Amino acid sequence: MEFADEADLAELFGDRKKFLRLTEQAFEKEKAAADLMEDIDVEPSRSVLHRSAATLAWRCGFYDRSEKLIYRALAGNPRSDIEWQLKDLLGTVNLAKAGVHLGEGQLQFSLHGSQIGNGKAAVEDLTSRAPSIATMLRISAKSALQCARDAASSEQPQIGDIPVFIEGLAAGSCIVKLRLGDPIQDTLPGFWHYSDAIKPFFEYVNLLEQGESDELEKIIDDPDGYRDFVKASIELAPDGKNISSVKFQSVIDDSLRVVSLNTTQNSLKGLPLPDIPSAESKLEVTEHDIVKTGVLRVGNALENEKKTLCILATDGDGNWHIEGAEDLKDEIVRRYFKRRVVVHGKRMKRANVVRHVLVMRIEDVRLYAEKDFRETSTGASKTLI
Repeated sequence: MEFADEADLAELFGDRKKFLRLTEQAFEKEKAAADLMEDIDVEPSRSVLHRSAATLAWRCGFYDRSEKLIYRALAGNPRSDIEWQLKDLLGTVNLAKAGVHLGEGQLQFSLHGSQIGNGKAAVEDLTSRAPSIATMLRISAKSALQCARDAASSEQPQIGDIPVFIEGLAAGSCIVKLRLGDPIQDTLPGFWHYSDAIKPFFEYVNLLEQGESDELEKIIDDPDGYRDFVKASIELAPDGKNISSVKFQSVIDDSLRVVSLNTTQNSLKGLPLPDIPSAESKLEVTEHDIVKTGVLRVGNALENEKKTLCILATDGDGNWHIEGAEDLKDEIVRRYFKRRVVVHGKRMKRANVVRHVLVMRIEDVRLYAEKDFRETSTGASKTLI
């Protein structure tokens, strides 16, 4: 453990030679400990030691030795959770042996099961899951961007639907690489690194796999987004017959991150989902007055749109929709677009959704401290979110 800790420090400071030397020393000691575990019923100690030794061997580039340790551990009686970890590691080792490497912003997912061959899968098993992954990636990336905006408390670039494209197929179990953004993009707007957008995807999938859907719902903090993420994960999840596991890998913070979704579709279907009313359902005005401060934006200021969707981006309470007569909303947009304003009105609701405020008069919207947040460019009057 001391060698491994020192190796991690060496890797952190970019000393690759020292990292490999210390990791190899850690591996030799861990393998010696695993070799002492001849009794296959000494669990979980036996499988944990073999898993640790195999991981260290993989980090050293000793792929064949890592593979042998994994198979030796699987030949015993490992606990189910450790068995899955060993199989995940085996997939990673096989990829490394095949020379498959991940670049910046790439997410790799693979299918495993009785109907998966070496680089082969039924078209239905593969293509039916790709849209679900794209949906989950977009939701988690947007959630991360919203958290960054909230933390910065400043104007951040808005982001619409993020393109997701397939970069190519590789030999292995059945592996496909996906990437966020456009094929010609070097960066993803709103993020310092591509991995910042992919990282929450791993966290969200792991929460689902661990049965912590309540925590996931708190993090996403958008009923529609949470519902869509779970529904997409159901389509993605193993069916328990042809597909037994769906695995994801990506390089995040210069380290390989791996997460597997082994929970079956039937199990995920049992998760409670928030009741999201249809968009056509009517808004009801409550008796409560409301005052909100924020920057006025426009949600759909397009020439072919008949309605204007006014958005009030508040400091710490998310986006609120401003309801009222269309000509009144148009007037509000003309006067206060991109300005910081104070809005007075009535709270409105659709079932449990309460992010609406009814404005009856133009005087219900006032400048906040006369501070102008309008952009200097003349083309700022049509902004999309």
